Amino acid sequence: MKYRKEGKSMVKYEIVSDQDIVIVRIYDAPANGWRTLFVEKDGVITRYMNGEDAISDLRIYDNSDKNCLFEAEQEFYLESAETGLPLATCGLPSLVRFGEPDHNIYATFNLTEGFIRQSELKIIGYKGDAPIYSQGWDTPPA
Repeated sequence: MKYRKEGKSMVKYEIVSDQDIVIVRIYDAPANGWRTLFVEKDGVITRYMNGEDAISDLRIYDNSDKNCLFEAEQEFYLESAETGLPLATCGLPSLVRFGEPDHNIYATFNLTEGFIRQSELKIIGYKGDAPIYSQGWDTPPA
């Protein structure tokens, strides 16, 4: 387990090499969970190929404002706890885009469909195999 500390924030993370890919896991999800970091290469969202790029992109994630995402994800877990419904019925696995126009990274979150549809952030939620895009996308990615 490693930590990246810059300024006031700190991200707890783990980087695991698995053959030709690098898996980046960030420990900041509710319920003692991990989220995964992905990168966009040639228009495709994929895992990292090397740890150096992953470490660099942790800085982008760490420095991004995620407060509204953390609050929305907390609501997802609370709804399940309050209603007794399975997590899968309370929200959708989602990818949230961070970064600059020429270099995009994505982190996994669990968010409600309503939050995704209304958000001005760039979010892709998955309802089964069908992607659901937030309002933040001018046009959905290819």
